[in-house]
Amino acid sequence: MDEENLLDSHPDLMDPEWRRHAQTDAWLGAKKDRKKFRKQQRPRRGRQWGLVAFVLVLAVTTAVVIALGQRSSDEGGGSGTPVPTTVNPTSVAQYAPVDLKHAYARTPADVWTKGIDGITAPAPAAIGSFTAAQVADAYAKVKQVITAARLDPAVLERHDTSAFLALFAKDAQTDIAPVLAAKPAGDGKAPNFSSFVTELADGYHLLDQGPRTFGTITAHPGKEPGELAVDVKYVVAYAFDHPHPEGLRGPSEIVSFVRSDESYLVRQGKSFAASSRGLWADGGGGSFYDSIGCAALDQGFLAPSYSNPDATGVPGDGGDVAGAYDPNRPMPTEDTCTAK
Repeated sequence: MDEENLLDSHPDLMDPEWRRHAQTDAWLGAKKDRKKFRKQQRPRRGRQWGLVAFVLVLAVTTAVVIALGQRSSDEGGGSGTPVPTTVNPTSVAQYAPVDLKHAYARTPADVWTKGIDGITAPAPAAIGSFTAAQVADAYAKVKQVITAARLDPAVLERHDTSAFLALFAKDAQTDIAPVLAAKPAGDGKAPNFSSFVTELADGYHLLDQGPRTFGTITAHPGKEPGELAVDVKYVVAYAFDHPHPEGLRGPSEIVSFVRSDESYLVRQGKSFAASSRGLWADGGGGSFYDSIGCAALDQGFLAPSYSNPDATGVPGDGGDVAGAYDPNRPMPTEDTCTAK
């Protein structure tokens, strides 16, 4: 008997209960190991004046540029509506006026789609034992899970995860439910529920413009007969309300980004018990948070970066992290929330 068959016949591996717990542990382990918290740091004033000097040297002295330069040099920014600019898909403006009616201006999310439709999937085709129609259904189920986890006000605002949990197979729910019910321990370590869902910190509210998304879904055969593996890489942008937007330095203070790489399994057929058929969480590549409140995330919750103490004097220039807003790039590994 070869080594592969010996592994397949190992008593632990053949135990359904052991395999079920191992899958949930793998999901949480992968998410926890890769999770990185990032606070958007405020740039130094010298960098701002250097930009103005550069503009003057180039003799770009039209009235509009002068007006924008004067507004950006002010600590609180201007009170008028920002003039639309070309969106840089990898950068958030450090100094710019903030208009709550156009909160995503000068961020990559300005051109993203509101809601779940910013996460796209290829035309469904047959994969393994799954027909094209079943693959399309799998894509729809994963979108439904992400909507419940990251976009639904029931989870975001009321922290009610019951609808999210119900989307998984009954056996999978048994392992996920205790994780969702975990409470912050008060030791600076975020509880694992943030690996599954996004819950807003108390006292912070999103603007009516709603979260926006950008990402892709792909599928391939699972390891076992009757399994379809679905991978999704995406970013969600959240625009937070603020009572005095004229006092903000730029959009990074109210727009937070959550990037996540996740994997799911859809199980069907007689090789699985009825209670195991359906959707399972199957790990992923981790999460990354940008322009967020660090203390809130230590408790597992999402808050805007304006909730952080003034970062003046903290090393670093607040530059953008490669891949923070682009799920097609490798997951960032920086962790600047430790510098709080």
